[in-house]
Amino acid sequence: MIKPLTSLRFFFALMVFFSHVSTNDNTLLYMTLQKKIFHEGLLGVSFFFILSGFILSLNYTNKIIENKIVPKQFWIARLARIYPLHLLTLLIAIPLSLKHLLLSPLLWGLNLILNFFLLQSFVPDRDVYFSFNSPSWSISDEMFFYLTFPFIISMLFKAPKFIYIALALIILIPLGIHISPDNIQQELFYANPLFRIVDFILGILLYRLYKLEKIKRIFSSVYIGTLMEITVIGLFILFFSFNQYVPQGYRYSCYYWLPMIGIILTFSYQSGYISKILSNKVMVFLGEISFSFYMLHQLVYRYLGAISKMYPIFNNFYVFLAIVFFTSLLGSYLSYKYIELPANRFVKARFSKLTIA
Repeated sequence: MIKPLTSLRFFFALMVFFSHVSTNDNTLLYMTLQKKIFHEGLLGVSFFFILSGFILSLNYTNKIIENKIVPKQFWIARLARIYPLHLLTLLIAIPLSLKHLLLSPLLWGLNLILNFFLLQSFVPDRDVYFSFNSPSWSISDEMFFYLTFPFIISMLFKAPKFIYIALALIILIPLGIHISPDNIQQELFYANPLFRIVDFILGILLYRLYKLEKIKRIFSSVYIGTLMEITVIGLFILFFSFNQYVPQGYRYSCYYWLPMIGIILTFSYQSGYISKILSNKVMVFLGEISFSFYMLHQLVYRYLGAISKMYPIFNNFYVFLAIVFFTSLLGSYLSYKYIELPANRFVKARFSKLTIA
């Protein structure tokens, strides 16, 4: 585990959380923050996708190249990581979608099947990929990344010429955004796994950079490491400050690539003082439960939003926001401890036995 990167997962999950909480009340401060900062929570997904490619490469590249693990074993491990929580949140989301069942039973059933098999993001329709528990669209993308990962690793590390193909794909994304109509950019460049896999590939290429001794030597000093950490944070703030001048299509995908790459690479070496702060046990634990937090927060928001219409304690938006946040946090802890970890162990043990048999 790279502790600073684990901790950073929670900060970016928090950005997603605030981007999903909105208000029409006279709460000027929050509405200003929403307009200036929180609306850009979509950048958290870019971080997760690039980080996923980087961490999986760190943990599995040698095992796959040296044939110490077969693709089926890798897929079982990843399925055990994400599917139990996805299934739980899908079940929790069903009562919230009953009005759609009444309006169009056939479409509702189709969306349920697509969500169950994590295929919803392949359909370029926001009513499909945002159906039921909407954050799960990114898990649909992740599942596609996992299916392709062993083959991408084999191509990039056994046949280096494929790096040029990867670089060509990276160049094609901003070009594609530039020539595509605005009304299809979210469906393609934000949600569709066939396009977002480029973020994942960036993470894999970043791992190759991480292994270079020349890069490692830069971070040999705690002072230089701290300076680099401050620099990449400053770079991120700089990009963030100018986001309102950048067309939405680029912000869906490639605009934040450079600061995200800088943050992941720099903090992966854990050499500066900021890394030491991020390695605090509490911070790391928040990072560990961030997947549950990401998957649960919008369901908590929607359920409590329905309850708030009946109980006056929720009339104050900030009280409501605090209750949603701490309920999501508590639910994340319980989910992580009693759902994620036990289910992960069960699925791995069960399917590993079948694989051996």
